[in-house]
Amino acid sequence: MKQLVYALFWFFPVLLICIQGLGANPKKVIPSQKLRDPKLFSLQIAIQESILYLQKLPQDTKFLFRGETYSPNEILHPLQKIQKQIHLYETAELLTEVKKLFQEVELKIGNDLPLITGYYEVRVQGKTKPEGHYAHPALVPPKRGNVDAKVVSFPREYWKEESHWKSHSQAIVFLRLTDLHLAQLEGSAIVQTETKEVFRINYSSDNGLDYVSPSVHLTGVCPSLKPYHLTNCMETKPKEVTDAIWKNPRYIFFEKEKINNRKSSSFPIGPMGSGGIRLVEGRSVAMDKQIPLGFPVLLSFPSTKQTYHDHLAFVHDRGNAIQGEGRVDFYLGNEFGVDEVANELLTKGKVVLLVPRKKNCQTVSPKECNRRQSKSME
Repeated sequence: MKQLVYALFWFFPVLLICIQGLGANPKKVIPSQKLRDPKLFSLQIAIQESILYLQKLPQDTKFLFRGETYSPNEILHPLQKIQKQIHLYETAELLTEVKKLFQEVELKIGNDLPLITGYYEVRVQGKTKPEGHYAHPALVPPKRGNVDAKVVSFPREYWKEESHWKSHSQAIVFLRLTDLHLAQLEGSAIVQTETKEVFRINYSSDNGLDYVSPSVHLTGVCPSLKPYHLTNCMETKPKEVTDAIWKNPRYIFFEKEKINNRKSSSFPIGPMGSGGIRLVEGRSVAMDKQIPLGFPVLLSFPSTKQTYHDHLAFVHDRGNAIQGEGRVDFYLGNEFGVDEVANELLTKGKVVLLVPRKKNCQTVSPKECNRRQSKSME
């Protein structure tokens, strides 16, 4: 039933847009099969996720960026306009329309281009009860009530003891230590148990402590320090890898989300990002807290899979290690083999935040508006 609700949720906005487009300008309507283009559909979903998030915010919410304040409505209106027009244009034409509605603010760290990395949703095996190497629980947040409120901030070492976690929490599923580490690092995972049940564990909360990579302690020990290669190293250096993982003080708690096992050609539903925003493959990014959630960005960077140029994405997530005004973590989905692509993505690129044009800018050219607003942000 939940998957049916999701399917209807995405179908009706697209249908409504098609109807509105037919009434607005029937000569420019692109054939219906184009609406099923994965790239176009993913963009539609990503815009919808930003809109839904912004609509939930109190009307007195204010976004502050470089001295300028923006209300939810100021960003909502141009996003809704683009959403209605998305089926009318080819990609290049759509980008031109986007730039008419938003001011471009390039983000840099000094004079240097910002770092861009990739992340993905992990796929792991799990057990309903502890068994062999599957002895490490993915925990729900500590219980509320009479329990000391400070327990949630205890470091990872505390949650290692069964007597501790059983006193304050409960296990969703039991995983291998390296898989639990991966799930906590990426913020979610798709899990299949020995009973063939498939579900997702989503980030729910954390202990507020900073992440320390196991690689700090494994240099010269493991042939590869990439997170998803720790399982291989675990086979030959179990003590060293185990100790390194437990030295990371940060701890993530999860919530369980059911996934329907039926095969479907519909666009895959991603995990939850920040603010209850559902992540969209190739369209969602995690950025520093000073960059408002829901805002669009244009990305230009090379990767092993493809080169992106003025690629439209949206700020849908945060990350403990994602710090700095232009720093970007690019969500690449959960398909098999995406781990290689995500772990190889470590580059610098152009990051342009799109902010709503102020009223005194809407009647001038995009270039003049950029000049005016850039000067006011200095």
